[in-house]
Amino acid sequence: MKKTYLAAVAAIIYAGQAHSAGYQLNEFSATGLGRAFAGMGVMGDDYSAMGYNPAGMTLVKRSGIQAGVTGTQIFSKAESKYGTDKMNYLVPLPSLMGQYNVNDKWFLGAGIYVPFGLSTKYKHDSNVATKSGGGARKSDLEVVDFNLSAAYKFDNGLSLGASAILRRIKGQLTSNINRVMYGRLVNAGYSDYQVKGWSKTLHLGAMYEFDEDTRIGLAYRFKSTQKARGKHYIELTPAAAAMTGQDVFTRNTTMADPELPASWILSGYHRFSEKWGTSATVRYTQWHRFYIFPAKSYGPTTGEQNLDVAYKWKDAWTFSLGEEYYLNDNWTLRFGTAWDQTPTPSNDYRTNRIPDVDRIWAAVGASYMTGNHQFDIGYNHLFMMHGRTTNKNEFTEDLNVKYKSHSNMFALQYQYKF
Repeated sequence: MKKTYLAAVAAIIYAGQAHSAGYQLNEFSATGLGRAFAGMGVMGDDYSAMGYNPAGMTLVKRSGIQAGVTGTQIFSKAESKYGTDKMNYLVPLPSLMGQYNVNDKWFLGAGIYVPFGLSTKYKHDSNVATKSGGGARKSDLEVVDFNLSAAYKFDNGLSLGASAILRRIKGQLTSNINRVMYGRLVNAGYSDYQVKGWSKTLHLGAMYEFDEDTRIGLAYRFKSTQKARGKHYIELTPAAAAMTGQDVFTRNTTMADPELPASWILSGYHRFSEKWGTSATVRYTQWHRFYIFPAKSYGPTTGEQNLDVAYKWKDAWTFSLGEEYYLNDNWTLRFGTAWDQTPTPSNDYRTNRIPDVDRIWAAVGASYMTGNHQFDIGYNHLFMMHGRTTNKNEFTEDLNVKYKSHSNMFALQYQYKF
């Protein structure tokens, strides 16, 4: 019984419902949001290149700082034979970046932003929480990157860049504990799992400028293995504790070493006329490393338990296309679209904690520049394909769920150039 409770902890790292497919985030650039993140790292219209392709830092001709926040509003319906559960909540994603141009060759930068993260929330009395073995209620994950970057521009149009990243992970998972007792599935208690840890990784990038209006960039973000440790609090009802021979309240020490995936980003930009510019990005994310989730638990009465969980995700692609309209010296308008592929291979591996599906992006945005100041806004709507979960477990209840979801994202950003 204890292992069943603890096996659910794998979901805290990989529960995804919005943002990019899986649990990957792009939302640390309001200008990028306005074109569905086409041209990631090679646009030069804010200081976010260090998070996408650090070589693109050489495009910004003046030192400066920027601060922004993206609010993601998530709507989801989970339909089963018992009825419909709804999720509707807002998640803020702040970012802060700065860049110092040493000269026309060397560029240094630093930033704090969220490259991975998610939040899913079911009510404690929802069908998902009360009618399934997993008893999913709340999953929160935040991965924060502390980034130090440098870039160098050669005379032949080539730029190279690198980012050294210290990565912090923090998450919490709460669940109902549902067990078959007295011939039916009942609530046998409550589970609260918490984890946090650190890792290091690198981000390398190259960019080539054919001329001032045409450029292409390629970046590689290395994987990172999170050394996450924490506590798992389990509280059983007196009846469940007596039936299983366990304590009403236990606290276990947990460890999980999940891999956050490596990815390739290929981006390009071309300005066709004084008024129009086009950007595009292809991203390939190596989700196949999320084949087995490695996790263990240590308890005074259970000893060491192996809690590895099979997810068998596949690598996934993202394609985005954006347009810039340079209205005048002060205003730039933009829009874009993207297709984001889910790494989930089938309904059998799509779970109530990870109801991930393909999604299509539709985005608009604008920038206003005056003197040393720039104000950026962006909006994006995610059209998510319908997805189903096929729950197969030891419990008598069968909770197969159809998900109908969409998301809105709103971004605000301020830049100051020295």
